Amino acid sequence: MIARSTSAVRRGAAALLAIVLGLSAGALACKSPGAPSDAGAAALSPVPAPAGLIAEAFLPTPDATWAKARALIGGSAALLPSSAGALAASLLGLPITVASEIDGGVPVLGAAVEAADGARPRAALGIHVKDGGRFIDQLTRGEGARFRAKPDAATAIALLEPLQLQGASPVALGVLGNYLLVAETPGDLISLGPYVARTMPQAQVPKEDLAVEIPRAALEGPVLKAARSAWDKARGPDGAPRATAVPLGPMIEGALAMLGDLERARLTLVLDENAHLRVSGTPKAGGGPASKASADLAVGDVKPLLDLPADALVGILVRDRAATRAESVPRLVDALAGLVEGDLPAAERERVGAAIRAASDARGDWFAGGLRFDGAGPTAFVRAAVGDRAKLEASIQELLGTAELPPFKAALQREGLRVSAGKAALPLLDGDVRRVRFERTAGASAPAGAGGAPARKGPQGGKGGPAAQGASLPPSSIELLYLVRDDGLFASVGNDPGAGLRSVVGALQGERLGEVPSMKTALAPLGSDIAFALVVEPLRLVASRLGQPGAGDSAPVVIAAGAAPESAGSPAVFWARADVAAAAIRELARLGGAF
Repeated sequence: MIARSTSAVRRGAAALLAIVLGLSAGALACKSPGAPSDAGAAALSPVPAPAGLIAEAFLPTPDATWAKARALIGGSAALLPSSAGALAASLLGLPITVASEIDGGVPVLGAAVEAADGARPRAALGIHVKDGGRFIDQLTRGEGARFRAKPDAATAIALLEPLQLQGASPVALGVLGNYLLVAETPGDLISLGPYVARTMPQAQVPKEDLAVEIPRAALEGPVLKAARSAWDKARGPDGAPRATAVPLGPMIEGALAMLGDLERARLTLVLDENAHLRVSGTPKAGGGPASKASADLAVGDVKPLLDLPADALVGILVRDRAATRAESVPRLVDALAGLVEGDLPAAERERVGAAIRAASDARGDWFAGGLRFDGAGPTAFVRAAVGDRAKLEASIQELLGTAELPPFKAALQREGLRVSAGKAALPLLDGDVRRVRFERTAGASAPAGAGGAPARKGPQGGKGGPAAQGASLPPSSIELLYLVRDDGLFASVGNDPGAGLRSVVGALQGERLGEVPSMKTALAPLGSDIAFALVVEPLRLVASRLGQPGAGDSAPVVIAAGAAPESAGSPAVFWARADVAAAAIRELARLGGAF
């Protein structure tokens, strides 16, 4: 297991190197000390940026960052090389004797350009060595020589060609000045290497462990193109979002509009007791989509998330404004219309749209949801802000009534489903609790009759016992309970919706997520500019799914996004962040070693 875990960590380190080589962003640089040696020393003045530059990235302190990474990974990482130089030599297939020549206190630099044929970006990496000429000699001279140096007349790069294919480096290598250059092909090395080794060392060193800056040209071009392509794959053939993408549709469409209107974006990684990834973007001047979005974006603090029940293993908070919700109504109607056969008649379409629009207008500007587990399974719960209680209650009833419209009723029948609604008796809760029940009936997906799908046969050809049948069949019905009050819309669905509804309502006066120390610490840094936040307890979640509720260490993973408004002397900034607890990183490394 130790050997496999070490292999997993080594693969992780190799992946980090690949990420730096494959970055598609850009225009940042860093100043590094050290005078050029004889290798290419004749022409080491700065050169213009290569055509199609989309990324500059760097690790300011390779040794220190690698030490932090080893400490975060823990366990088998102790068996890996202790210095960045030894790690680089191992990953690049170089003799370990040259590891001491790699300067782990000087930034590693990287640049990427857009490929002309639309393929993935081409990239090059620059690793500082103490003396370029001596480094070449150690690789090309003596009985243990593994390379021969082939000078490139146009760039003065000494290309390092392997003397034999077996055991050769998996990438192209060269030396220019005091930089070992790494790229996928010799052509990439020649086209990008001079910029990495001659121009990038002249700029300011960033403070983070890893930094990448993405300029306008990349955001308008290849980055936006790739993002649109990914979103198109999640959409239906007619351009409407698939059912699984409906909730995220408006958010993603807005993000794509903003992406093409950013002046620059920046990605950073900081390692300390945990790992912290940050992405920020600055809108262009001129009042475009990004500037408008920064002004219109609904932001606030994390309190609704902290007010979820203390036993939540997953929590999510989303903020939006009424205008944004109104813009998304036609898309939601289109998505629902896609569930029926043929076109949805105009009258039914209008009724559905009016109901969605009324519910959208009546609710408030945020909703928070979570997931809890008990011994029998998961239960989800939601609390949303309420703007107009009476209107919201009426609009929900109208939405439920649309299930009886002939097109939707026929669609449900084809799926073997029936929907019913009514009051529910749930003692000790103030308010009028309502139930929505989804029942499986004899239909297209359950041809065996009213009992649903036929029971699976056991291993001997007979029918399995009750436990086996229960484990293999979906539930015959699912209930959603909801309650509308002045202090919120509360709802729950899952294994025990009654307990879930009591839990989310009772958390306002009882045990809240904000009282769990690890959660409070993880969520506190988010501030008051949050539009979206997600927190997950991955180790406890996995333990619960394995039938051990309450087991597992607390190791929160937090993902959030928002916008800092424009202030005196500072432009508006969109931001996103991910914070991963060390325990989660260690468990991921451990699990990776098992495969």
